[in-house]
Amino acid sequence: MVMTATSWLPNALCLIDKDAEWHTALHTLELRDGRIVAVHDAAVQPNPGDTVIDATGRLVIPGLVNAHTHSPDNLIRGSAPNLPLEIWSLHSAAGRERRTPREITLSAQLGCIEMLRTGTTTVLDHIRFSPDMDAEGLDAVALAYQQAGLRATIAPVVADRAVADTMPLTEADLDGVDIAAYGRRATLPAREQIGLVEAFVARWHGDLLRCAVGPSGPQRCSDGLLEAAGDLSLRHDIIFHMHLLETRAQRAMGFRLYGTGMVAHLERLGVLSRRANLVHAIWLEDGDLDRIAQSGAAIVHNPVSNARLGSGIFCLRKAIAHGVRLALGTDSAACNDSNNLLETTKWATLLHNLSSGDPDDWISPCESLRLATSGGAGVLGLSATGRIAAGQTADLVLLKLNSPAFVPLLDPVRQLVQSENGAAVDTVIVAGRVLLRDGRCTTLDEAAIWEEARALAAKRLRDNRDIYQSAAALDAPIRRMNARIAAHRGCCAP
Repeated sequence: MVMTATSWLPNALCLIDKDAEWHTALHTLELRDGRIVAVHDAAVQPNPGDTVIDATGRLVIPGLVNAHTHSPDNLIRGSAPNLPLEIWSLHSAAGRERRTPREITLSAQLGCIEMLRTGTTTVLDHIRFSPDMDAEGLDAVALAYQQAGLRATIAPVVADRAVADTMPLTEADLDGVDIAAYGRRATLPAREQIGLVEAFVARWHGDLLRCAVGPSGPQRCSDGLLEAAGDLSLRHDIIFHMHLLETRAQRAMGFRLYGTGMVAHLERLGVLSRRANLVHAIWLEDGDLDRIAQSGAAIVHNPVSNARLGSGIFCLRKAIAHGVRLALGTDSAACNDSNNLLETTKWATLLHNLSSGDPDDWISPCESLRLATSGGAGVLGLSATGRIAAGQTADLVLLKLNSPAFVPLLDPVRQLVQSENGAAVDTVIVAGRVLLRDGRCTTLDEAAIWEEARALAAKRLRDNRDIYQSAAALDAPIRRMNARIAAHRGCCAP
């Protein structure tokens, strides 16, 4: 379908977030130049030549916002076992080594296909390069999103500490194991990393595709690098996106490095601001939620990967009560095993039932859906995205009502969040452009991408066999480290 300047969606059963409540009603949506220009209460006769997308029998929702994933991991889905983060990383990091630009593009395209098929229209890709980033690799991932048509923010990971220096290992944990050489490959100096990101911003930062800076985590970055990334974020008004306090070990490492909690240290460095996205934030100290809320920084909650890696349960209800800005992320397809934000939204609704016996503390489907739409859009600085309303971007998902999740249709929000898994997604529109029709991508050749991915993934596992063997040396020391600090708990952890 060739979209004209004005498009119409008649007979659309729209899910509209208005006045802090979700409302479901039939509307005709009028789209023009990538935006919703009107939400009509009744059928409207389109002008001759206008595009009409019949929404009869469809539930129309705002496009979902995946505020944290790692596209390189799409090519290693299923390769990393169920283990705590620090040990899991040994497996996943080895699989990311020595990527070609084509592999980088292909891996991002795999994620685009999956996200479109499950209703995601906006994504933040915290992209990791190993051993070092380069301009060609950055352009390769940008090209993937440009071809797919998703609304994307790309945050290249920057880090300057060797892997062995990012964990609170002791001599007893090491027990004679020599890991001095592990993770000490030549790494670009902080200034060069920031320079590459700044040049990337100059080449690609725009409307549909935006750029950000992505410090890997405080324990993986020198203070100088964190400050330089914060300065870059300020000068270009771009997102500062960073993992934070995902595990007990990271909390312990913060005290080893700074003698205080990580959030307090970031506050001292001056990098907490409304542009800052803090990913995970499970092992917080007393007062951290106040610091985060007062700075305007946001937290990106990743309930599925948190559970998969045994990292802990984020204190979502407390964060809401403190007024913290919040979004949802899938995390990578190697530690979540999908890029399906509908699944993540269901987990965000149900997982926290385990944290309190009081159902008034539980997260409702309405709340989690808001985090997955307008909440995520706001965290990424996209205030005109995430809702069905005049003036908003025309980022919409149409789901077939004649499908198991919606028959009978008694509570559209609850059934969308707790019953639907993406099987009913029929049409996806981003900036007024149809990217998915009849459940198939229109901008990417799914079959060709899948065929190439199978071959490349098998080759990468063979080529990286020596790296997997090298990484195995850290397994026993990390297990001893985790056992030693297992009793340490943050204020928000279970």
